[in-house]
Parts: sequence; structure tokens; C-alpha cells
Amino acid sequence: MGDLSKNFSNSELRCPCCLVQKVTPELVAALQKLRDIVDVPITIDSGYRCKKHNADRRVGGSPTSQHLLGTAADIVIAHMLPEEMKEAALLVEAFRDGGIGVYPNNGFIHVDVRGRRARWSG
Repeated sequence: MGDLSKNFSNSELRCPCCLVQKVTPELVAALQKLRDIVDVPITIDSGYRCKKHNADRRVGGSPTSQHLLGTAADIVIAHMLPEEMKEAALLVEAFRDGGIGVYPNNGFIHVDVRGRRARWSG
């Protein structure tokens, strides 16, 4: 299926404006672990972002976004509400020890492998 892992492809995680993909192997591995746990499709809304794309006001990216480093993804897990997605992400050590942001009004969560715990709701 995917060329980065069993279920994820380069095209899903690349920047939509420049088509560059710089996600870390740690992020891909953590996403695959999450996919194996939930056993349903995970849609990547945003993976790697170049500086130009991250700065686009429609994206709303922080100047210090983990997406710029290739360590983050905004995801939707099929048939789950954002709070349920968060609970599933907490089952993956790299996300539990990294960042998890819940965006209930937008229907997605942010996950990252920053290596230090961060939690927020947007």
C-alpha cells in the first residue's frame, strides 16, 4: 500500500504546495503503530509543511510548528470523534511522550514525536 510504511505513503505526508516530504522515520513508525492499534483508516490532513505553506493564514501554523520539522501530522481516524482519537494516540508511546492537540470543532487531532510531552485543545 504505502511506500513509507504498510499504510502510509510519501504523497500523504508531503507539503501540498512544494511537494517536499521531510517527515521523520519516528513519525512514520508512530503513525503506523497507531494504525495497527485502531485497525481502521487514518487520513493525514497535514504532514510536513514548508515555511511558506506553514505561514499561510488558512493553515494557521505556528512559527515553531512541529510540522516544519517533519515530526507532526494532523490526522482523522475513521469512525472516531477527536476525543476518542486522542485516547487512541495515547496508546502509542511516541505520541504519549510527544504532542497531542485536540481540535473538536475541526474534527481532527495533531500528533507529534517532539520527545517531550505537550497537550492542548484548539
